[in-house]
Amino acid sequence: NESKLYEDENFIVIDKWNGISTQGGTNISISIDAIIKNISKNYNLVHRLDKETSGLLIIAKNLKYTRIFGKLFKSQQIEKIYLAICDGKPKMKESYVDLLLNDDKKHKFHTKTFYKILSNNQKTSLIQFKPKTGKKHQLRIVAKNLGCPIVGDSKYNLNKSNKKENLKLNANKLKFKIDNNEFSFRSNLPKDFINYMKQKQIIFKE
Repeated sequence: NESKLYEDENFIVIDKWNGISTQGGTNISISIDAIIKNISKNYNLVHRLDKETSGLLIIAKNLKYTRIFGKLFKSQQIEKIYLAICDGKPKMKESYVDLLLNDDKKHKFHTKTFYKILSNNQKTSLIQFKPKTGKKHQLRIVAKNLGCPIVGDSKYNLNKSNKKENLKLNANKLKFKIDNNEFSFRSNLPKDFINYMKQKQIIFKE
């Protein structure tokens, strides 16, 4: 299974593909959660990705590790790095964005995000995002606020020329420590992501 990147007795890391929901809901018949619960009732998702986002997703295999990851995410001890291809370019090459957003119930919350332009070309930028908080659609809203919405974002990008593109947002790296063991994972960028960079002649060097 090429979507599975890592597995031990306590957790699995998968490379989620674009277009599948992490959790079930109204009108959602298939989700990562449904698939893993089919394998074992003990398996739990410990964080979420938007349906349109590709990349790294952790699945705990038992209650102990569900709790461990819960604590790590809550105390922001998991470093998350995302890559996004955006229309346009932020004014500054790198910066820290502190944004007050409303959730669905109109509750206000602070989001903190660090970003850095990795590469850009006339009208397109490859941007690395490091969110310090993890709110729904956070990076998509931050990108829009920076004046460079993510390519393929049907909700926050008004540029109609890229309407047929998948959302170019990838949960690219995860780093964390459990019992003095350091873990580090990197997603394999989806083909449509790589092809779009080629098309726009964006050079990406790690």
